[in-house]
Amino acid sequence: MFPPAALTLKRGVFLAVSLVFILSFCIHQNLLKFPTVSHFCQKISFSKPLSENLEDDLQDKTKFTLMNFPKVPRRAEDVPQWKAQPKDTVLQVERIMREIDKLIPNVSFTHLDNTTCAAKSKVSLINPRDRYCIGDNVTLQLDVFDYLGKKKKYGGDYLRARIYSPDRGAGASGNIVDFHNGTYHVQFTFFWEGKVKVSLFLIHPSEAVAALWRGRNAGYTYMATKVKYTNATHTIEAVCGYDLDTEEEVCNMMENMDEYPFYCIKPAHMSCSSLTQMTSFFTYKSSFTALERPLIDRSHIRVAIPHTLQDLAVFNCANRNEPVKQKCKTGMKPHLPGGYYLQNIWRPVSCSMNRFQSQDEINSCLKGKFLHLIGDSTMVQWNDYFMNTLKNLKELDLHGYDWEKPHLNVDTERNIKIWFRKHGIPFIFRDFYSLASIGDKTLPEQIAHIGGNKHTAIAFTVGAHFRPLPLHIYIRRAINVRRAIQQLLLRSPETKVVIKTENTSLEPENLEPMSDFHAYIHYQIMNTLLQDLDIGIVDAWDMTVAAATSLLHPPQYIIQNEINLLLTYIC
Repeated sequence: MFPPAALTLKRGVFLAVSLVFILSFCIHQNLLKFPTVSHFCQKISFSKPLSENLEDDLQDKTKFTLMNFPKVPRRAEDVPQWKAQPKDTVLQVERIMREIDKLIPNVSFTHLDNTTCAAKSKVSLINPRDRYCIGDNVTLQLDVFDYLGKKKKYGGDYLRARIYSPDRGAGASGNIVDFHNGTYHVQFTFFWEGKVKVSLFLIHPSEAVAALWRGRNAGYTYMATKVKYTNATHTIEAVCGYDLDTEEEVCNMMENMDEYPFYCIKPAHMSCSSLTQMTSFFTYKSSFTALERPLIDRSHIRVAIPHTLQDLAVFNCANRNEPVKQKCKTGMKPHLPGGYYLQNIWRPVSCSMNRFQSQDEINSCLKGKFLHLIGDSTMVQWNDYFMNTLKNLKELDLHGYDWEKPHLNVDTERNIKIWFRKHGIPFIFRDFYSLASIGDKTLPEQIAHIGGNKHTAIAFTVGAHFRPLPLHIYIRRAINVRRAIQQLLLRSPETKVVIKTENTSLEPENLEPMSDFHAYIHYQIMNTLLQDLDIGIVDAWDMTVAAATSLLHPPQYIIQNEINLLLTYIC
């Protein structure tokens, strides 16, 4: 017989063990749920102003709400994937948004006649000379006027400038300085001899820039997303978004990632793991007022600014050859302009780019290498260039639909592997595509899964598919790309990493969410965030400005120059 005290202790232990077992079973079967620490942290972090700890000069919210963060679904407490965003990242996003906002014109107008008119604007040459030498700089002054002929009293116009010599296949971009009073200085450097022409374009008047900025950051109305859930007997479609406001249960596509949650409504009796396909498409909704809408009419976009300047005569005064420069390598600081074309060949300003003119030269460079290409359809152009140039490459069919599918090209004799994958959500593709590959992970997550070594190179681009979304979504992704690269280079400093910036593009439709203005902001953000890392930059933006192309997919000679710069970095 046990003594009474021992019997009481034994019964207590038995009851405690039984209770733990029952609770564990209920929780495992989702019969009982407890709020998590991350859930409470998230509610706290979003219940307070994001800028409460920023400097006073960043507190001004008089224009409009910049940080239009996604709403939490009403049943978010049922979704354990909802995780708190690190405070330092939130503050960093906020700071970047505020700094950009300072550069955006806060203007309004009552009639189209009061907006910037390219035809009425005036161009003059400061300190003109009869002849210039290679290496000289020249400055133009641009004074902008409205349609009534009145000088504008504020800046903020989105302009583009270049010099070029058609007979020499030459071109270079210019640097534009805004004095915020309707006057601009446009600075050029002469890199070649001959007769040099000047072109200036008004891409968007300042009034359109203000409307584009306001519209982009006002919400999530430009793009819609649907998915398919599939099991043995059913296929069910559902809607997704960053800002779902629903009573239904949801799945978070960004589970366990340091990203803004992206939710999809979960059908009853189907799990989140049964989500198999996705499509995103434009809604063609506008945030512009009736007064603003003509500003994005085709006739008001990328309008040439007329001038009476004669061709500028440039001479090789020292009668010298181009100076010898070191080979372009990762870690070099970006230059403005980054380079220029001569005979349609890109020539970086601060370094020397190799020319890979034959299949044998490219094969020799890539021998034994694993090249990861991650991005959008402009990165598919790189993949296609390799496939069309290297006849020894064979493509393995990884299945999928159209260009969005993964592409794996191999040369077993030379041990070359080239693998293209898209950069993940957000991704605009009008047909449903499969989510069954690693290519549907975000760019930072894909980089995190690459071990890296001296035989590995990564080239990526990201931006065009973010244009219809509020800018903070892109900034967050750019910050996470930076972190992923830093971690990769810590574990494998021999890995080569190259970014291809967005290129200029004049979309044939839907100009409001897809304007080059949004891409230019991306360009500035990514360059700023990555400039101190040991990476290479293929400045597709500068290359397409210098070539004056507005094609979403640039012509072949530009792709060839981009590839030559890529190979210079990695070989």
